[in-house]
Amino acid sequence: MCLTAALLGPAFALPGVAAPPEADAPPPDIPPLFEAAPLPATPTSAPEPAPAPRPAAAQDEPLPELAIPAPATGPARGLGREASDSADPLVARERELSAIEARIEAVRDELQDRVQVRDALLAELAQYELDISSLTLAGRQLEIMIAEHRIGLAALETRQAAAQEELAAARKELAALVRAAYAMGQGDRLRLLLNQDDPTRTGRIFGYYHSLGRDRAEAIAAVERLSAELSSIATEAATEAQRLTRLAAHQHQTRLRLEAARASREAIVSGIESAIIGDRERVAALGADAAALRDLIEQLRRRAEIAAEVTLTQEAIAARRGQLPWPLPEAEVLQRFRAGGTGNLHANGVLLAAGEGSEVRAVHHGRVVYADWLRGFGLLLVIDHGEGYMTLYGHNESLLTEVGEWVATGDVIALTGASGGSGYRGLYFAIRRHDEALDPQQWCSGSAG
Repeated sequence: MCLTAALLGPAFALPGVAAPPEADAPPPDIPPLFEAAPLPATPTSAPEPAPAPRPAAAQDEPLPELAIPAPATGPARGLGREASDSADPLVARERELSAIEARIEAVRDELQDRVQVRDALLAELAQYELDISSLTLAGRQLEIMIAEHRIGLAALETRQAAAQEELAAARKELAALVRAAYAMGQGDRLRLLLNQDDPTRTGRIFGYYHSLGRDRAEAIAAVERLSAELSSIATEAATEAQRLTRLAAHQHQTRLRLEAARASREAIVSGIESAIIGDRERVAALGADAAALRDLIEQLRRRAEIAAEVTLTQEAIAARRGQLPWPLPEAEVLQRFRAGGTGNLHANGVLLAAGEGSEVRAVHHGRVVYADWLRGFGLLLVIDHGEGYMTLYGHNESLLTEVGEWVATGDVIALTGASGGSGYRGLYFAIRRHDEALDPQQWCSGSAG
């Protein structure tokens, strides 16, 4: 049954709020992250009834229910048993915490190994970058040298072509001279020999032809030597250009291999970085789980301490009918139980007059199961006292306790106000057992009236 329906009647059910378990009902489960093993039952004088099915809405409760002591008319069952049983989930949670901390350490070790591998690969990548930079610079220098050699080779080829043209012209001129000398030798030489008018002139003519032929021959030899030298230089320049081209190609291939290796290392580093991020996220998630588990362990310890402080002979609320204190001892009852008819939201309890900020006290020990704003009742606080008994405190200005907290008789749990649009300052107070509304004036004693 919905908690609001159980407290205020079926007409005021609040979706999503589960009714508190009864005294013999099994405790709600822990959330899935901290799934608890079933608690062993403590032997009593009479066998316990089979656990009733747990309401589905109770799965969202953060902690197991802590049983409230039954009336002290037989063997102790309530808090006394809880005090002994609570050790088992506490030990289980501590074991879970140890396991999570061990996993955190293991993941941190993996993370450290990955970081070391990544750092080593980053050092390799840095060296690759330096090598690629050096090869790029050397390649640029080689390209400049190759361009200069090609320019020089082109100039040598131009000079060689000019020398070849000069050589061809000299050879042509020499050939013409030889032919002229030969022609002169066939006719003019005889005439020169027979002509004795001027013998010296004949000698000069022969000397001139001889000197001209020698000069032409020497010029031809010089041009041939220059052509051969230019050809040799051009050959060497071409060979050097080829060597530089091969070296540039080799360096280019080396740079390509380095870039491929760099890309491969970068891919590996990227994968390792992703794994590192994943490991860090796992460590963070496990850390959050561990923190939540530590909080749960602390709550279990606190519950065990609270349970240990409650004596086994402490009276249950049913045994204190007519003896409970009022939540506002000096308050005046503005509206009595069942006043105003069944359609009145406050008919299942009483309205107590009080100034704003007055202290509201718990009428009996128990656990807070609801502490929130509810339409028609403003800031409402509900305490479960076990065996289906609950007390309600509405129209508060401030709630001083939270869901799951245990309170003792007389603890200040809220401050009065006028929340919920009631139009007056005071406190709505009700007592219920399961879905039955009880008259607070039959249960409480004192001056309220």
